Amino acid sequence: GSPILTALLAVVPVGIYAHYQEWNSELVFALNFVGIIPMAWLIGKSTEDLALVTGDVIGGLLNATFGNVVEMLLCVAGIQQNQLSVTKCTLVGSILSNVLLVMGCSFLIGGCFYKTQNFCASGASVQVSLLVLGTMSLALPTMFYTLLGAEEERMLQDSRAVSCMLLAVYVAYLYFQIRTHPHIFQSEEADDDEVPDMYASTATVLLAVCTVITSVMTDFLVDSIEGTVESWQLSQEFIGIILLPIIGNAVEHYSAISVAAKNKMDLSLGVAAGSGCQMALFVTPFTVIAGWVMDKPMSLDFHPFQVIVMLASVLMANTTLQDGASNWLEGLMLVVAYIMVGAVYFVQLPSETHTLLAG
Repeated sequence: GSPILTALLAVVPVGIYAHYQEWNSELVFALNFVGIIPMAWLIGKSTEDLALVTGDVIGGLLNATFGNVVEMLLCVAGIQQNQLSVTKCTLVGSILSNVLLVMGCSFLIGGCFYKTQNFCASGASVQVSLLVLGTMSLALPTMFYTLLGAEEERMLQDSRAVSCMLLAVYVAYLYFQIRTHPHIFQSEEADDDEVPDMYASTATVLLAVCTVITSVMTDFLVDSIEGTVESWQLSQEFIGIILLPIIGNAVEHYSAISVAAKNKMDLSLGVAAGSGCQMALFVTPFTVIAGWVMDKPMSLDFHPFQVIVMLASVLMANTTLQDGASNWLEGLMLVVAYIMVGAVYFVQLPSETHTLLAG
């Protein structure tokens, strides 16, 4: 394991203690923010080890479900505490960070070691098409509500119907990836002789314990957002779109970049584009349905600005992936695009939250 991530585990009890001792909101936010990163790593590690011993189908389902469990817990905590705007921003931010930041850094770092890196264009193409579908599923209800001024009740019904369709597409995508077309997602360099570091029973217990602790910490984190917004003078959108996705994606970012540096681009893209697809087709509809179960008005009505940013990002990713080769300049363009999005939300003041860019 990583010594840095292992050391960060010491922050976990401090973050929980800080909440119960009612320390400053920004301190509770910062401690739980840092504490969730190693928890995400442990969840990822135990899921991987379980997937190695359970076979392709169950392993694929495990990775699909627990691959984005931190984002799911963040979104559920957000809905419970009526932070719907932050929840929507987290969903958009996770897709943007995967499509622009992770993919961009992978191309950039890999391009520093290799002049041109090749990958399977057909697998990448399928994932980008799914991302376009995911973006369309946000654009339709958003435009329906914004341009036609539909009632909120109709908006919710529409969002829930679209979410059920997206989940059906996600199930079809898993079947496609695991059963009928696994070859277009598997890299030639993939190591088939990987040995798990943990017994299945140990990995199962660790996964369960870490998920429960992470659930508690995400609750405390979301609870401290309002005080943090006032104290740091950051908008809720900046916290939702830029900061919160870092938690769930930090370890994925690291693994995608490290395999790109070893010229294993199919593996790297599997992490970046694959995780983006999971967010768009699984976590987003899951969040809407979770809101339905909790009787909260969580819909797919995002702000038009967010939809435009998503559409432009997916379009940009598509143009870089279609030739089946990458270089450092393409990576730089994707990273700069992400920084530009971050800059827009960074300069936004908390007082502008309800008028500009809010979901």
